[in-house]
Amino acid sequence: MAGVDRRALLDWESSGKIPEARRNAANHRIYDFEEARRVVDEAMGPHRRRIAVVNQKGGVGKTTTTLSLAGALAQRGRKVLAIDLDPQANLTASLGIELQDKDASVEELFVEDDVAAADVVRPTAVPGIACIPARPRFAGVEIKIFDAFLRETILDRKLEPLHGAYDFILLDCPPNLSLVTVNALVACEEAIVPIEAQSDSSNATSDLTNPVALLRSRLGRGLALRFLPTKIDGRLKVAREILAAIQGGLKDRVLPPIRTDANLMRAPMVRAPVTQAFPASKGARDYARVAGILLEQPPPSDGAETAETP
Repeated sequence: MAGVDRRALLDWESSGKIPEARRNAANHRIYDFEEARRVVDEAMGPHRRRIAVVNQKGGVGKTTTTLSLAGALAQRGRKVLAIDLDPQANLTASLGIELQDKDASVEELFVEDDVAAADVVRPTAVPGIACIPARPRFAGVEIKIFDAFLRETILDRKLEPLHGAYDFILLDCPPNLSLVTVNALVACEEAIVPIEAQSDSSNATSDLTNPVALLRSRLGRGLALRFLPTKIDGRLKVAREILAAIQGGLKDRVLPPIRTDANLMRAPMVRAPVTQAFPASKGARDYARVAGILLEQPPPSDGAETAETP
């Protein structure tokens, strides 16, 4: 639970470090998000991270990664804020959020000075996950903020009051290097780049590393990059070869791969992350593994944006 060994949990309970777990009618311990949260709060300390999920190429699994990582981290007792920055609003829909005309969204966060991030945060049905939702009209935000003062830092400034309220802030970026994506990169310390095991995956990584290096030189913002191979079909020789090339070229910047799994497509239909909807599935196990690495290891050192592509 929360990444803590069962024996350690029992020791912590017996020593009073954490409260004793509730029990059901069969006298079995009951652990849910609240119990996991107490482990995090009382025994493990804070773990604050801001991560953009980004790739200029569409269809590589950005929204799936944001949704699934949020679910995997919440299962370990972490409070997660998932931010939908894509006008398609798939993350918003996948978390079961339906906006009314009067409801504020991420668009108002960008364009209205008096709208704070806390004003647009919405709860979800998944314990531990909150969301800043998007709607299709967000596609026009670029024009509205084009002449804004310090336009690249709007999101960073708006999110600053929330940094202490969540363990992880995950930003689902649109499939381009737009002004919205630049805002997301400036607001974060890390980025996860989902890359599909295809022959043009190296182009996707190089297309991103160059602008990130430019952000560092012009804005003084370092950004640590990790790469996440997605849609890996181990039955195909070409997929195995491309995965090996990615791992050989990017080395310790590569996270464990995500295997193909139809449950990753089914989960948004039931308005939940795969880790909650289909916890025994390959996709759930793969994303849980990635979440575990994020929790166990510190973010890559500054300067990772210069990593070579395979």
